[in-house]
Amino acid sequence: MQQAVLTDANALVANRGETAIDVMDVFEEAKQQGAFTFWNHPAWTSQRADGIAELDEMHRTLIEKGLLHGIEVANQFTYSDEALQIALDHNLAILGTSDVHGLIDWDFEVAKGGHRPVTLVFAEERTAEGIHEGLRTRRTAAWHRNTLIGRESELLPLLHASITVAGAEFRPGTSVLNVTMINHSDARFLLRNTSDFTFHEDADLVEVAPHAQTGFVLKTSGHDAPYLITFEVLNAITAPGTHPEITLTIDTDSSLE
Repeated sequence: MQQAVLTDANALVANRGETAIDVMDVFEEAKQQGAFTFWNHPAWTSQRADGIAELDEMHRTLIEKGLLHGIEVANQFTYSDEALQIALDHNLAILGTSDVHGLIDWDFEVAKGGHRPVTLVFAEERTAEGIHEGLRTRRTAAWHRNTLIGRESELLPLLHASITVAGAEFRPGTSVLNVTMINHSDARFLLRNTSDFTFHEDADLVEVAPHAQTGFVLKTSGHDAPYLITFEVLNAITAPGTHPEITLTIDTDSSLE
């Protein structure tokens, strides 16, 4: 596994003393040291007045030479569809960062349930080297304003691990099924039913609170179990304007996990 620690950070300073160093040489030095480099706040209006992240010739060169590995799709309070598309088009790691200059609690009202943007790295081991390997292989997702942003290859396993069926039982004398789900994660999910089954109490939306059980009532219409219920996860994004779908298998002998 590649070393995850820079050996000489001073070598990455582009202007050392009276000698100006070409910026491309800095990126080359970072590559030699095994650094993970990423493009920060590509949609910053101080540099992009229209708020649209766009590649210029330098970014294209960095990508072609393998000198740029990731891009922020979320930075502090902003999210960029265009940055996400750049990540998907050019195989860059999807990142979310808080860019906090003060206190996290002040900016993101953590006490009221808020959270700062974070990058989730899917690592094989809980070490600096494992995280570095996860970053370099683009196994990442961003969590911003309670929205998960990432590729399907990372988001779908995360969503299926986060939302599971805890139990299901018929209301006496009916074909209406009380279903209980558990959300094992810190995220609050908004799910839209896209299956052929309809609900008895709700419309097609179910909100699943973090670390809590949530119920819905399914009209089985006399079909036999198991019931495959598909949900579009509205606060997850796998591409601009695209939300992933998960499928829950519901059986009447489901027991609490």
